[in-house]
Amino acid sequence: MKEKVAVFGKVNVDTLLYIDQLRMGENHLCQQTIVDIGGKGANTAIGLAKLGVDCHLMACVGNDSISQSVLKKLEKYGVDTSFIKPCAAQTGKTFVVVESNGRNTMFHILGANSCLTPEMINWTFLEKCTAIFIQFGVPVETVREIILMSKRNGKYLYIDPAGFADESILELVAYADTVAPNEVELFKMTKETDIEKAAKKLLSAGVEEVVVKLGSKGASLFSEKFSYHADAYNVDVVDTTGAGDAFNAAYIAGKIKKLSLRDNLRLAVAASAISVTRQGTSSSSPTREELIDFLQKFGEKELFEVL
Repeated sequence: MKEKVAVFGKVNVDTLLYIDQLRMGENHLCQQTIVDIGGKGANTAIGLAKLGVDCHLMACVGNDSISQSVLKKLEKYGVDTSFIKPCAAQTGKTFVVVESNGRNTMFHILGANSCLTPEMINWTFLEKCTAIFIQFGVPVETVREIILMSKRNGKYLYIDPAGFADESILELVAYADTVAPNEVELFKMTKETDIEKAAKKLLSAGVEEVVVKLGSKGASLFSEKFSYHADAYNVDVVDTTGAGDAFNAAYIAGKIKKLSLRDNLRLAVAASAISVTRQGTSSSSPTREELIDFLQKFGEKELFEVL
């Protein structure tokens, strides 16, 4: 049976506003606007589907007209939406201001994402998947329940801690096979100011491997017996909004293919590099064919051959 990934997280409608530079207290002229599917859950699920990985998305959307177009678009990408539940709140929304250097600022309306409680989850997903992705930003009791149920059932567990606001974060991520913060999140989680010390703190708490997303500096990986840094690729940056989610999807896809830790990290960095050259959130992540072409261009023969 083909391995399947269960993705838990947010589904948003993203409105992206492209400007030259954000200056508080001033009016701005938008050079362009884009509406895209967003939310770390939806983005990661779409990223996985584009890479040829079977996945179902566990999330909540509103009982509004916009939710139907969101579901249709997810299905068009190949995401299994049968576990997505409607609720009375509006579908989540995010407004993203993107500067000309690719840097972004986001404004979130949680909406239906706050309805993803443990009672909304159909736990039969545990029988259908081998790997699970969970983000923070949905109710913390749901995150806790998914993490505990995943580990009790022996599933590979990848946690993106973006959006955490609870002091029990170390207790929860301790169950992760992989936890993947960016640099700011890593320091906030651990109260450390050095990447290696912070990663070791997570490892000592019980995490199997720590992957730190470093943007233009690439990414670093730490486990008890191995550490490795992958430099970023030299590309023209247009929009960094969906890069972390493209990274998540490629890393999980590499795990399913049983790549080495070194190759897995390089694959994820390559996917995020493609993402930053494009506008949008979910639409910016690469397909399998695009990722292979990119790796060929940069001479990554070992990587594109395993894809």
